[in-house]
Amino acid sequence: MSGRGKEIMTAQKSLRKNAALNMTKTVMGLIFPLITFPYVSRVLEPSGIGKINFAHSIVSYFSMIAALGISTYGVREAAKVRDDKMQLTKFVKEILSINIISTIAAYILLFLSLLIVPRFSEYRRLLAVCGASILFVTLGVEWLYTALEEFAYITARSIIFQIISVVLMFVFIRTRDDYLKYAAIGVISSVGSNICNFIHAWKYVSFGECVQKELKKHIKPIFTLFAMSVAVSIYTALDTTMLGLISGDEQVGFYAAATRVNKIVVSVITAAVTVLLPRLSFYVSKHDEEHFSVLSAKALNAVILLAFPCAVGLSLVARPVILLLSGARYELAIPTMRIMNPIIIAISLSGLIGIQIFMPLGRERLTLISVILGAVINFALNLVLIPSKGALGAGIATVCAESSVTVFQIVCARRIFAFKKILPHAAQCVLASALMSVAVYFLLKTDMGIVLQLACSGLVGMAVYVLALLLLRNQFCLSL
Repeated sequence: MSGRGKEIMTAQKSLRKNAALNMTKTVMGLIFPLITFPYVSRVLEPSGIGKINFAHSIVSYFSMIAALGISTYGVREAAKVRDDKMQLTKFVKEILSINIISTIAAYILLFLSLLIVPRFSEYRRLLAVCGASILFVTLGVEWLYTALEEFAYITARSIIFQIISVVLMFVFIRTRDDYLKYAAIGVISSVGSNICNFIHAWKYVSFGECVQKELKKHIKPIFTLFAMSVAVSIYTALDTTMLGLISGDEQVGFYAAATRVNKIVVSVITAAVTVLLPRLSFYVSKHDEEHFSVLSAKALNAVILLAFPCAVGLSLVARPVILLLSGARYELAIPTMRIMNPIIIAISLSGLIGIQIFMPLGRERLTLISVILGAVINFALNLVLIPSKGALGAGIATVCAESSVTVFQIVCARRIFAFKKILPHAAQCVLASALMSVAVYFLLKTDMGIVLQLACSGLVGMAVYVLALLLLRNQFCLSL
């Protein structure tokens, strides 16, 4: 085997390992909330959960200001110089300097909003607690570890602090008035992780070394990505914010219960492809179009393989999932969960195309246009639907917004991907998902407990889906 072939095989093994580690981190990060959420949602009730989610939605805007577009830009550019410690040190110091300035600006704006906005008066303590995480996210330089593909460290660190947060949750959350403690525990988990990040970063970056900083050259690409993050935040956080302002805390609680599981599924799927950004950026810097194209096509096939059955399956098991995780008081969240499950497909595809593909190629402008389109649609539909339909209206608006983003990106990416070659794979996944849904539907008609229903539905559905793809001779499934 040639040296080039060995290098490619090593890279593929590394990517598989990175994907496995990142998925493990994501899955564990979702399992722990699943362990605590049934307990917390019952203790805090819909109004308590609604307060916390409303506060998080408000703080997310100031977090966005602090973050600018630094995370994605940092991963992309640091990956290109990761083999040169001097250049990497210079780049990290420049980006961290910009990030600290933006964080100070975010805190000033947060403080002013707490004084000026009357609606925030009853949430001041909660907003102050949630807002503490902004600084530590900045110091945590998570983007550096992604660029260096240090997924083993990220995974181990995350699991340790998640275990700590779970223990604290069961010890301190006792009554419906403990929502402030619940928010603080989440911040403590984040703070610990990010302090560890900053200390560990000295292994890769010489912070004590003096370098001449060139901040100006980073401003334009960072602000382009910042504009994109603003638009994304509008249709990811605005629904919760508008629900809280128009319909109240209880509707926010229903919406939080409805979106919790599909957000988990999206996170797991996107975790598998998030590891591609540093590698694809590296290929672009080396002008390696062949391996960029091959890796992109495999990632698209993988997303389709995972997203379709998850969206179909969750729609079928929405009722037992809501009743198990949140309790009977959240039954009004079931229709919202069912109508929102198509976003699993939409977000998974747009996350791959808009971030993992367009970003390394320097086509973030296309991503920006797509998310602005989604933000406009989301805002308009929220304004029309939330007053009459509450959480369900916010769900409909989100599905329409995410779908518009994905369709726009697919149209723009038709010159990068040979979508016609992928259509047979997608059609087989749709057919296999349909067969799976029949099996799961009849299982749910049986008279068994909720836990047993979900366990059997998951195992049988997965088995039917994989078997159907094998019988259809799906080439991607066979290659796996």
